[in-house]
Amino acid sequence: MKKKKIILGSSSEFRKSLLSTLNLDFTCISPDINESRLNNEKPHDMAIRLSIQKAKKICEKEKGSIVIGSDACASCDGRILGKPIHKSVAIEYLEYISNKIIIFHTGLCVMDSDTLNYKTDLAKYEIKIKKLNSKDINQYVENHKPFYSSAAFRYEVAKDLLIEEFIDSENDISGLIGLPLKKLQLILKNF
Repeated sequence: MKKKKIILGSSSEFRKSLLSTLNLDFTCISPDINESRLNNEKPHDMAIRLSIQKAKKICEKEKGSIVIGSDACASCDGRILGKPIHKSVAIEYLEYISNKIIIFHTGLCVMDSDTLNYKTDLAKYEIKIKKLNSKDINQYVENHKPFYSSAAFRYEVAKDLLIEEFIDSENDISGLIGLPLKKLQLILKNF
Protein backbone atom coordinates (compact mmCIF):
# COMPACT_ATOMS: atom_id res chain seq x y z
CA MET A 1 0.00 0.00 0.00
CA LYS A 2 1.32 3.41 -0.97
CA LYS A 3 2.10 5.82 1.86
CA LYS A 4 -0.28 8.76 1.88
CA LYS A 5 1.05 12.27 1.62
CA ILE A 6 0.36 14.71 4.44
CA ILE A 7 -1.25 18.04 3.69
CA LEU A 8 -1.71 20.90 6.11
CA GLY A 9 -4.92 22.67 5.11
CA SER A 10 -3.74 26.13 6.01
CA SER A 11 -1.93 29.17 4.70
CA SER A 12 -0.81 30.12 8.23
CA GLU A 13 2.95 30.46 8.58
CA PHE A 14 2.53 29.76 12.30
CA ARG A 15 0.82 26.41 11.70
CA LYS A 16 3.36 25.52 9.04
CA SER A 17 6.22 26.32 11.41
CA LEU A 18 4.65 24.29 14.22
CA LEU A 19 4.04 21.25 12.01
CA SER A 20 7.60 21.36 10.70
CA THR A 21 8.84 20.69 14.26
CA LEU A 22 7.44 17.14 13.96
CA ASN A 23 9.83 16.37 11.08
CA LEU A 24 7.03 15.21 8.80
CA ASP A 25 7.14 15.50 5.05
CA PHE A 26 4.12 17.68 4.23
CA THR A 27 2.78 20.33 1.91
CA CYS A 28 0.47 23.26 2.64
CA ILE A 29 -2.65 24.13 0.70
CA SER A 30 -4.95 26.98 1.64
CA PRO A 31 -8.52 25.65 1.94
CA ASP A 32 -10.15 29.02 1.20
CA ILE A 33 -13.44 28.47 3.04
CA ASN A 34 -16.05 30.80 4.49
CA GLU A 35 -15.12 31.14 8.17
CA SER A 36 -18.27 32.97 9.24
CA ARG A 37 -19.98 31.96 12.45
CA LEU A 38 -23.31 30.14 12.21
CA ASN A 39 -26.27 31.52 14.16
CA ASN A 40 -25.88 30.85 17.91
CA GLU A 41 -22.81 28.69 17.29
CA LYS A 42 -20.69 28.08 20.37
CA PRO A 43 -16.95 28.86 20.10
CA HIS A 44 -15.82 25.25 20.57
CA ASP A 45 -18.33 24.03 17.97
CA MET A 46 -17.14 26.68 15.54
CA ALA A 47 -13.48 25.71 15.96
CA ILE A 48 -14.24 22.02 15.28
CA ARG A 49 -16.64 22.76 12.37
CA LEU A 50 -14.12 24.99 10.62
CA SER A 51 -11.34 22.45 11.15
CA ILE A 52 -13.47 19.76 9.50
CA GLN A 53 -14.49 22.09 6.65
CA LYS A 54 -10.87 23.02 5.96
CA ALA A 55 -9.79 19.37 5.80
CA LYS A 56 -12.79 18.36 3.69
CA LYS A 57 -12.23 21.17 1.18
CA ILE A 58 -8.66 19.97 0.55
CA CYS A 59 -9.80 16.33 0.38
CA GLU A 60 -12.11 17.19 -2.53
CA LYS A 61 -9.08 17.72 -4.79
CA GLU A 62 -6.21 15.85 -3.14
CA LYS A 63 -6.67 12.08 -3.16
CA GLY A 64 -4.22 9.70 -1.50
CA SER A 65 -3.65 12.13 1.37
CA ILE A 66 -4.02 12.66 5.07
CA VAL A 67 -5.25 16.22 5.52
CA ILE A 68 -4.86 18.27 8.69
CA GLY A 69 -7.31 21.09 9.35
CA SER A 70 -7.14 23.43 12.32
CA ASP A 71 -8.94 26.56 13.39
CA ALA A 72 -8.87 28.78 16.47
CA CYS A 73 -11.72 30.72 17.99
CA ALA A 74 -11.60 33.16 20.90
CA SER A 75 -14.38 34.33 23.18
CA CYS A 76 -14.68 36.75 26.06
CA ASP A 77 -17.83 37.26 28.15
CA GLY A 78 -19.76 35.19 25.59
CA ARG A 79 -18.65 37.36 22.66
CA ILE A 80 -16.75 35.61 19.86
CA LEU A 81 -13.74 37.63 18.75
CA GLY A 82 -12.55 36.74 15.28
CA LYS A 83 -9.61 37.97 13.27
CA PRO A 84 -9.69 41.76 13.37
CA ILE A 85 -8.21 42.31 9.86
CA HIS A 86 -8.07 46.10 10.50
CA LYS A 87 -6.05 48.09 13.02
CA SER A 88 -9.10 49.78 14.54
CA VAL A 89 -10.79 46.43 15.22
CA ALA A 90 -7.59 44.99 16.73
CA ILE A 91 -7.45 47.94 19.12
CA GLU A 92 -11.15 47.53 19.96
CA TYR A 93 -10.64 43.80 20.72
CA LEU A 94 -7.63 44.44 22.94
CA GLU A 95 -9.47 47.18 24.84
CA TYR A 96 -12.39 44.76 25.27
CA ILE A 97 -10.31 41.85 26.63
CA SER A 98 -8.20 44.05 28.92
CA ASN A 99 -8.37 42.80 32.51
CA LYS A 100 -10.76 39.97 31.54
CA ILE A 101 -10.70 36.23 31.04
CA ILE A 102 -10.53 35.08 27.44
CA ILE A 103 -11.06 31.52 26.24
CA PHE A 104 -9.32 30.14 23.16
CA HIS A 105 -10.55 26.98 21.43
CA THR A 106 -8.34 25.37 18.81
CA GLY A 107 -10.05 22.71 16.76
CA LEU A 108 -8.16 19.93 15.02
CA CYS A 109 -9.27 17.54 12.29
CA VAL A 110 -7.29 14.80 10.56
CA MET A 111 -9.07 13.39 7.50
CA ASP A 112 -8.31 10.63 5.00
CA SER A 113 -8.98 12.10 1.56
CA ASP A 114 -9.95 8.72 0.07
CA THR A 115 -12.49 7.59 2.68
CA LEU A 116 -13.33 10.97 4.28
CA ASN A 117 -12.99 9.25 7.66
CA TYR A 118 -11.75 11.71 10.22
CA LYS A 119 -10.88 12.27 13.85
CA THR A 120 -11.19 15.56 15.70
CA ASP A 121 -9.97 17.03 18.95
CA LEU A 122 -10.11 20.37 20.71
CA ALA A 123 -7.58 22.30 22.78
CA LYS A 124 -8.92 24.87 25.25
CA TYR A 125 -7.04 27.69 26.95
CA GLU A 126 -8.50 30.00 29.58
CA ILE A 127 -6.32 33.06 30.13
CA LYS A 128 -6.56 36.14 32.34
CA ILE A 129 -5.43 39.18 30.35
CA LYS A 130 -3.54 41.96 32.08
CA LYS A 131 -5.04 45.42 32.44
CA LEU A 132 -3.81 47.05 29.24
CA ASN A 133 -3.37 50.78 28.72
CA SER A 134 -3.79 52.59 25.41
CA LYS A 135 -0.05 53.03 24.92
CA ASP A 136 0.63 49.29 25.31
CA ILE A 137 -2.26 48.36 23.04
CA ASN A 138 -1.22 50.78 20.29
CA GLN A 139 2.43 49.75 20.51
CA TYR A 140 1.52 46.04 20.40
CA VAL A 141 -0.74 46.53 17.36
CA GLU A 142 1.84 48.68 15.59
CA ASN A 143 4.76 46.31 16.27
CA HIS A 144 3.06 42.92 15.85
CA LYS A 145 0.18 43.58 13.44
CA PRO A 146 -2.13 40.90 14.91
CA PHE A 147 -4.76 41.33 12.20
CA TYR A 148 -5.03 37.65 11.27
CA SER A 149 -5.06 36.24 14.81
CA SER A 150 -8.22 35.51 16.81
CA ALA A 151 -8.96 38.38 19.21
CA ALA A 152 -5.78 40.14 17.95
CA PHE A 153 -3.90 37.79 20.30
CA ARG A 154 -0.54 36.46 19.13
CA TYR A 155 0.83 34.33 21.92
CA GLU A 156 4.25 33.87 20.36
CA VAL A 157 5.00 37.61 20.49
CA ALA A 158 2.73 38.90 23.24
CA LYS A 159 2.72 36.47 26.14
CA ASP A 160 4.63 38.80 28.45
CA LEU A 161 2.65 41.88 27.49
CA LEU A 162 -0.86 40.40 27.48
CA ILE A 163 -1.05 37.41 29.83
CA GLU A 164 -1.54 37.86 33.55
CA GLU A 165 -2.09 34.14 34.17
CA PHE A 166 -3.16 30.85 32.66
CA ILE A 167 -6.29 29.87 34.55
CA ASP A 168 -6.95 26.59 32.79
CA SER A 169 -5.10 25.28 29.81
CA GLU A 170 -3.69 22.33 27.98
CA ASN A 171 -0.19 21.16 28.82
CA ASP A 172 0.74 21.93 25.21
CA ILE A 173 0.95 25.60 24.30
CA SER A 174 1.20 24.91 20.54
CA GLY A 175 -2.59 24.94 20.24
CA LEU A 176 -2.63 28.53 21.40
CA ILE A 177 -0.36 29.37 18.48
CA GLY A 178 -2.65 27.51 16.09
CA LEU A 179 -1.97 23.76 15.94
CA PRO A 180 -2.17 21.47 18.99
CA LEU A 181 0.82 19.25 18.27
CA LYS A 182 0.44 16.70 21.08
CA LYS A 183 -3.17 16.05 20.10
CA LEU A 184 -2.13 15.87 16.44
CA GLN A 185 0.62 13.33 17.18
CA LEU A 186 -1.86 11.12 19.06
CA ILE A 187 -4.37 11.22 16.20
CA LEU A 188 -1.70 10.52 13.54
CA LYS A 189 -0.29 7.64 15.59
CA ASN A 190 -3.71 5.95 15.69
CA PHE A 191 -5.00 7.02 12.28
